[in-house]
Amino acid sequence: MDKVLLLLSSLLLLTSCAEQYNIAGNSSVSSLDGRMLYLRVSPIEGTETIHTASVCLDSCKVVHGRFNFVGDVDSAMMAMIYTRNQCVMPIVIENGDLNIQVDNVAQRVSGSPLNDKLYNFFKKRNRLDNEMWELQQKSIRMMREGCTPEDIQRKVGKKVERITRRTEELETQFVKENYHNVLGPGFFMLLCSQYPTPIMTEQIKEIIDTAPENFLRNPFVLNYLQRARTRSIPAHPLMPPVTTTTITVQCP
Repeated sequence: MDKVLLLLSSLLLLTSCAEQYNIAGNSSVSSLDGRMLYLRVSPIEGTETIHTASVCLDSCKVVHGRFNFVGDVDSAMMAMIYTRNQCVMPIVIENGDLNIQVDNVAQRVSGSPLNDKLYNFFKKRNRLDNEMWELQQKSIRMMREGCTPEDIQRKVGKKVERITRRTEELETQFVKENYHNVLGPGFFMLLCSQYPTPIMTEQIKEIIDTAPENFLRNPFVLNYLQRARTRSIPAHPLMPPVTTTTITVQCP
C-alpha cells in the first residue's frame, strides 16, 4: 500500500512540475478567418544535425477572429506562426498565458517579459523601416520626374546609408543583449534567413566576435557559421526562408 501511495505521489509531483503554454489570439484580418494556423519551431536544441524541417507543435483554425494554441513546454523557445508556408509573426513560447492581437496594421504578443522585449525591439525597427520606405517612395517620385540616378543618389544616398547603419546597429545590439536567452539565437536565425545562402557579413562577424560559448553552440548558429565559412554544405534552413519583409512585424 505504501508503495502505491509513493508511486501516486511521484506522478502527482511530476504532473505539477509540467509547464504549459496557452496562447489566445484575436484577429481582425478577414483573410485569416477560416484558415489554419501552425505553431512551428526549429528542431530541439542539442540535436547533432539541423538538416531537418521545422516541427509543428500545434495547429488551429481561425474561427470568427479567434484562435488558440495549447501545449506543454520545458523551457522558453522561439517559434513562428504560419499559414501554410507564409510567416505571420514570431512568438516566444513560455509557461503561462500569452495573448496575440493581429490586425491589418499591427501584430502584438503580450503576457511574458521575453515577448514584450521582442516586440519593443520590432517597434523600434519598424520606425527605421518606415523611414526607409519613405526614402524609397521619394526616389521613385524623383525618377518619374526625370531625375538621373546620380541626382537621386546625391539627394537620398547618405540618408539611406544612415538608416541602414542604424538598423544594423539596432539588430546587432539586440542579439548581443540576448546572447543568453532564446531571443539572441532566435533573431539571429531570422536575420540569416534573409540570405539565399549562408554568408559572413560584417554584421554577422560583429555578432559572433563577442558571442559567448553557449550562443556559438546553438545548433542553428553553429551550423550556419560552418556553412558560411566552408560554403561546401548546401543550405537547408530550419524553417522556410523568412525575407526581410516577412520579419518586419508591425507593432502599435
